[in-house]
Amino acid sequence: MSPLQISTTRDGNTATLCLTGRLDATTAGVLASAIPTDPDLRRLILDLGGCPYVSSGGIREILNPRARLARLGGAVELVNVQPEVRRVFELTGLTEILVIRDKPREIRLEGLPFLSEGVFGEVFRVDEETIVKLYREGVDPSLVEREKQYSRAAFVAGIPTAISLDLVTCGNRFGITYEMLGGDSLSSLMQREPERLDDHAQLLATLARTIHATQADPAVLPDIKAAANGWLDRLAPLFGADDIAFLRGRVATIPDATTCVHFDLHGGNVMVCQGKPVVIDMGDFSRGSPLFDLGLLETIYSPVVGICERVTKLPNAIGARFLELFHNHYFAGLPAAEREHFERDRAFYASLRLFHSIPLLDAIPDFQAQLIQIVRERLIPSIRTT
Repeated sequence: MSPLQISTTRDGNTATLCLTGRLDATTAGVLASAIPTDPDLRRLILDLGGCPYVSSGGIREILNPRARLARLGGAVELVNVQPEVRRVFELTGLTEILVIRDKPREIRLEGLPFLSEGVFGEVFRVDEETIVKLYREGVDPSLVEREKQYSRAAFVAGIPTAISLDLVTCGNRFGITYEMLGGDSLSSLMQREPERLDDHAQLLATLARTIHATQADPAVLPDIKAAANGWLDRLAPLFGADDIAFLRGRVATIPDATTCVHFDLHGGNVMVCQGKPVVIDMGDFSRGSPLFDLGLLETIYSPVVGICERVTKLPNAIGARFLELFHNHYFAGLPAAEREHFERDRAFYASLRLFHSIPLLDAIPDFQAQLIQIVRERLIPSIRTT
């Protein structure tokens, strides 16, 4: 038996090879033989979680398919890379030319205090200086990598965000840890202190205005309006062609903007430390119109959508009250026409996050079906009347 074992899975134009054993001059040929050579291959993922050593001979076999795929517009990715192997890649310069993801650290949830949750994950406190955002099972791990990248961009831009530390796993779930000294989630404060709901709404509104006044780095952060058309592409099999065409037309009317958008800005993703907000969960951080964030808050807290308690554990009635208080603070000092425009199209802006999320909820089919029904029976009919 070869000292290097390789298992292969194929999904369309993507091949994933899981390596177990050393990749050196004596086993490089095993890798070369296992790499598909068909013309349809565009993405080659080498999972090195079971590979503790890579020599220069092994690196050459990694680079060979890279050159071929690059000519076709494809790429090679190395995932679950162990620390010793990463050091070899850094010394040889591979980190400059390949997508390389480190092997995440494994954590356990037993005994960790729960802080908050959203559609795609939960937040727990690890210790006095660290929290972890743990995504639900089935969430693409590339989202976690993207969050770490976007967190850095937001931090550099001056957004009050937590410093991301490292990637982790817990069973089949992926997550990211953040430096967070003390503090609690805004959602927890809203539940414990409903008499201070107006103060909590003002804090979130001030944070939102700060984000929306910050210029976004176009080299890092994607255009969220352009992404919205991709969401509709994925929804096309679920809704009629007339509805999809109509919604594309509405997306086209959203103003272009070059400022930051969080697109998951709710109380579960805001930590309050010594009275100041710190935003987490940056996987959807983008550049574009503030209307995307205002719509997200509508999705979470509006009684028209009606998912507040399921998503945040905050009673729907309190969520609805919080939403109106938030609007009062957010629009204070802005031209009256801005609030009038948003109020007129609230159903449309509330639908945007659902367009984004519905295709990603295959692991929660009952909730996915509920959201499809909300869009089909409540939101689209309402949008057509405005």
